This record gives sequence, structure tokens and C-alpha cells, in this order.
Amino acid sequence: MDIVVEETSPQDVRTQVLIAGLFEGEKPVENGLARLDATLGNRIERAIAAGDFTGRKFQLLELYGGREHGPRHILIVGLGNRKRYSGERVRRAFGVAGKRARNQRWNEVTVLPPQKELPGDDPIAAAIAAMEGTALAMYRYVRRSRDLKCHPVIEKLHVVAGVETALDGLRAAAERAFATIDGACFARDLVTMPAGDLIPERYAEIARKLASDRIEVEVIDEKKLRELKMGALLAVGQGSAHPPVLIHLAYYPGDLPERAKTFAIAGKGVTFDSGGLNIKSTAGIRDMKIDMAGSATVMGVFKALERIRPKCRVHGFIPAVENMTDGASFRPGDIVTAYNGLTIEIDNTDAEGRLALADALAYAVETFKPDAMVDLATLTGACVTALGHWCSGLMSNDDALSGVLFEAGEATGERVWRLPLWHDYREQIKSEIADLKNTGGRPAGPITAGKFLEEFVGDTAWAHFDIAGTASEGPFSYTPHKELGTGVGVRLLLEALQRWA
Repeated sequence: MDIVVEETSPQDVRTQVLIAGLFEGEKPVENGLARLDATLGNRIERAIAAGDFTGRKFQLLELYGGREHGPRHILIVGLGNRKRYSGERVRRAFGVAGKRARNQRWNEVTVLPPQKELPGDDPIAAAIAAMEGTALAMYRYVRRSRDLKCHPVIEKLHVVAGVETALDGLRAAAERAFATIDGACFARDLVTMPAGDLIPERYAEIARKLASDRIEVEVIDEKKLRELKMGALLAVGQGSAHPPVLIHLAYYPGDLPERAKTFAIAGKGVTFDSGGLNIKSTAGIRDMKIDMAGSATVMGVFKALERIRPKCRVHGFIPAVENMTDGASFRPGDIVTAYNGLTIEIDNTDAEGRLALADALAYAVETFKPDAMVDLATLTGACVTALGHWCSGLMSNDDALSGVLFEAGEATGERVWRLPLWHDYREQIKSEIADLKNTGGRPAGPITAGKFLEEFVGDTAWAHFDIAGTASEGPFSYTPHKELGTGVGVRLLLEALQRWA
């Protein structure tokens, strides 16, 4: 997809569809649409006068273009009450229009972002939100299908610069937005990919392709994992025909001072989760290719890092592993030893993601000593019960880091809600025969899972995202339906890195 910023009038843009927004009760002149409406015979204003279009939140008005050299179609989307304006409202509104463009099989789109008197925001932020909402809503997984040509993906996204918008600033913002969208869509592709196409060794091959002048990729194979004594990760993978690997990605910008901060991101990379010997139900096992969504977020972030260029070092860790049912599978009641020496009683083989992450987190802390670290995982169904699909669960041992992540979530629309990690919850993961057990029972399931992971981060500032409810079922206009990954966390973390660095 190409993003092009144009300094032109909306009525002169040659495009398949022009998308613009109007606030409730306002006229075309109040968002730079007066001249466009004049070429349409004032159809927008007449629709408003007749009550056919009021500008209420997410209402859509579709018109045919009136000139040979202008837009062929026009979509006007309602932005609702101007006093309730936010970047997220713009993102969702333009997502509604983007969904319509996607369903109409248009692949060249122009957006005219809100421009005048935006409360609490600026035109460039509004333009980024409009770009993101439109492009993310038009995402389509490039699947193996005979009718693929009938369902094209978006190829060009044009942005009309308003008279009050600095053109150079908007072009720079568009470049960042393109990188962010590209990273999120890359993560979506990985989550949606069939599990048989994304076995651990194949995942490593995909990661290696991200290597560049600033990004290094290392793959730690099964033999090296045994030498490193990563017993938790190895236990999860021992029932699979495909051995586990630990993928390490490192971003080293060349112009940083020696004292620059180091940030680490780990993502659960269970490429398929059968539940192991605690096998999942038929209904539960169907979508378990998504159990690597946390690691897909890590990959999406690294896909975008060279273009975003945060002023810090970034390390990414993906324990890629299959949890399969076999005669060699690890068993309930087994005791395994993690990289940091802690022993873990296996209470349930379907609580495997935290085992794989435990070794990755401990390895990251000891080897690279990050200033801060985040992990993401589709860890607990209990988090879906608690928070639904509207936000991800956040647990952290550091208030400052948690604050940065919360603010980044609010800015990007990838909201998070913090849950407590009080020491009392550790009682639930105590074992009579080992240092820990890998589940804490049904009460406070997301928290005890986070408490388990906390045992492997030492004194490092750390945060855990439980994305079980947001990784594959987004309720927003710009997120795909249940069959596809949402790419949650990519935009949030890229925003957080820029704030944190």
C-alpha cells in the first residue's frame, strides 16, 4: 500500500472514493467540503436539510461523484457531537467508511481528515487517526482462494492536506502512520495464517527476513535450548514433531548514546495449542492457531521499527512452540526446571503459554538487562470474562511503566485496564513439591497467571498484557471479524516506545 499526501481540493482528486467526516448538525462549509458539494449540486447540504444525514456518530452518506476528473464516489461519515471529539472517534468513524469501501472492492481511497477547530487535538493527529481507521478497516488477508482477484486489497491511500495543516509535518506523520499500519497488518497476517503453515521452524524463517542494517535476528534451536537449560519451554514442545525455538530480534539504532535505554518485548508464540494432555474441547481447539498472537505483535513492532526509529534499543523474544498431544507430551504432575532455576509443578498442560514465556523473560533479564520489559500473551480465558473484547488486561510491577502504556493505549484506541498484582495472590501458585505450580485455580485467573510470570523478571520494570479478549475479536470498525487477527498491541507499543525513550 502507498500513502500519498496531496495538497489539493477534494473535488479535484481523481480517486475511486473520497472519504470525509462531518460533525453532527454542521454543514459542508465547516469541514472544507463546500466546493466539493457545489460540484455535486449541493447534495450533501440538501441531504442535511431533508434530515437524511444528520452527522450522528458513524452515520454514512454515499454519493456518486459529479465530475469526470473528481472522485467517482463520496462517502460522508458522521463524527457525532463535536464536543465529544477524540482521535479514537475519528479512527472508528473512518473505519466505518473503510469497511464500506472494502465491501465495494475499491482499492484506491482518498481521505479528507477533520481540519477545523478540533477540541483538544490537532489536524495532524486527526489525519493519522483517519488514515489508520480507513486502512486498517480495509485489511484483507491474502488467502488461498480462487476468487482472490474479486477481493482486492487496498493499494493506494491518498490524504488531502487541509489549509491549516503543515504539509511537511503531515507527510512525516503519514510515513509513521504507514509504518504502524504495515506492522499491525503484518501481525494480523501471522495470526490468521493456518497453524500448519506456521510451525516453529517456519516462524523462525519469517523472522530472519526482518534482518537489516539495524535489526539482527538470532534463532536459538532445540540443542542450544537444552544447553541453556530452558526446561519450561522444552517441556511445552516435547509432544510435537516440530521442536521449539527461541527467536531473538534486536534493534540497534546507530546514532544513540551509550547510555540510551533498552526495552524488551516478549510474546507468547504457541503456534498451535491443543491443550496437551489436558486437551481442549472441539469448540475450544478450533481457533487455537491464534495462540501466538502475542508473538505476532512483537513481529509487527519490529516490522515497523526502522521507519519509526525510537531513540532506544529494543529486544524482542519469541518462544515459538507447539503444544501437542503425544506419547512424549509433558504430563500433569511433572516438575520442570526453568532457565532461572525455579522448579514448576505442572498442574495443567493447557497453562503452557506462561511456561514458554517464563524462560524467555528470565533469559532476557539475565542476558540483556533491559531498563523495562513488556510481554503479551493470549493467556487466560478468564481475562475475556473479566474485560470482554473492549480492552486488554494489564499487570505491572512498575507504576511509571504502567502509566506510559495506559496513555499509549488511550492515544491509539488499544485500551488497557490495570489489574492488581498484590503479593497475596502468590499463595494460589504455591506448590507443595516445587517452587511454583503453573496455575492458581479459577479465582483471579488472569492475575495469578501474571503473578506466575512476575517470578521470572527479577527487579526489572515489567508489564504483562493479557490479550486473550482482543487478539482475534475486535468490536471496532477497523478490526477484523473473529476469524482474523486484530494485530492488537503493535500500535500501542510503537507509541509507548516513542513516549518512553
